[in-house]
Amino acid sequence: MSQPLYDQILALEERLFNRSTRRNVAELSQLLADEFVEFGARGVAWDKAEVLESLPEQQFVQRRLSGFKLTMLAEDVVLATYICTMPGSEGLQGSLRSSIWRQTQGRWLMVFHQGTQIAEE
Repeated sequence: MSQPLYDQILALEERLFNRSTRRNVAELSQLLADEFVEFGARGVAWDKAEVLESLPEQQFVQRRLSGFKLTMLAEDVVLATYICTMPGSEGLQGSLRSSIWRQTQGRWLMVFHQGTQIAEE
C-alpha cells in the first residue's frame, strides 16, 4: 500500500471530525456514497439521507483519532480502522471505528462506517 493513499484516507477520516465539515451538508454529501450505511456505537443504523439530515444538527464534540490502519480490500476499496476518543462525563470515552472507502471516478467515497464502544476494563 502506498503512503500517499494512506495519507489521503487518513485526511478524509480526519476531515469528517471537523466542525465545519460536520455542519456542511454539501461537503458531507461529497464524502459519502449514495448507498452509505453507518452502524453507530449505540446500535443505531443510518443511511446517507439520515446522516445528512441529522449530523449538522448534532452538538459538536471534538474527537481524536489514533491507531490508524489501512487495509486494501480490492484495487479500489480500502478498510480504515482506528480508535476514536472524545471527552465525556466520565473522562475520555473511546470507540473502535471502521470505514470502507471506495474509489469512484477518481474520488474516494465512504460506503460504510461502524463505531463500537470500547469495553471498560
